[in-house]
Amino acid sequence: MEGYVKSYSEKKGYGFIHTEEYGDVFVHKSGIKEFGHFGLQKGDPVTFELKETSKGRQAVNLQPLKSY
Repeated sequence: MEGYVKSYSEKKGYGFIHTEEYGDVFVHKSGIKEFGHFGLQKGDPVTFELKETSKGRQAVNLQPLKSY
């Protein structure tokens, strides 16, 4: 899936990704692919997989959207 960073706190280790289809989706730092190799900034385009958890939908395998 694709979306963009709505908010993310490095200090708290989580934030939200906005998608057209599902609205806002939670993301935890553990769901960021290659965590630490890039910082999530508001408005950054990203790709990710959607995972259903007991607390709702969560973004996993999140990475920056590559532009060519």
